[in-house]
Amino acid sequence: MVLGIYQKGLAPMRAVRTQAVSIAKKKAGVQSVSAFYWDKQRDSYVTVAGTTKNKQKVYVLIRQKTGHMDVLRQANGISMQEAEAEAIKSFAPKKIISVGLSIRKQKVVWDIGYRSKSGKLGYVTYDFKNGDQLFAVANL
Repeated sequence: MVLGIYQKGLAPMRAVRTQAVSIAKKKAGVQSVSAFYWDKQRDSYVTVAGTTKNKQKVYVLIRQKTGHMDVLRQANGISMQEAEAEAIKSFAPKKIISVGLSIRKQKVVWDIGYRSKSGKLGYVTYDFKNGDQLFAVANL
């Protein structure tokens, strides 16, 4: 019974992921998927990380409300791992709880949510292109 409740709770995430992967494959030529991100901080964005038939590693960033899609070369910015490492270095969180790509003021950004060692929530935004910290809130 517990497993059934757990799986039912994950159904919306699976549906969104399936739809985003389908769009990335059809419209952006993604052939293999390496990661999926769902950023719901402000405007909801889903991102499919993958490789095209030309062996280019890309992020396909889709705004859920409008379906607008941007395709970004992964090499043109910092990786999720680099953004997480910077958050860990700067804020020493107990746990990273969310990571996702989004667009803020026409910049692509990594949004990272975390739980501090004292149990409070924090949030930090890094510029995708250069890794600069653009915004941070701690102790929520």
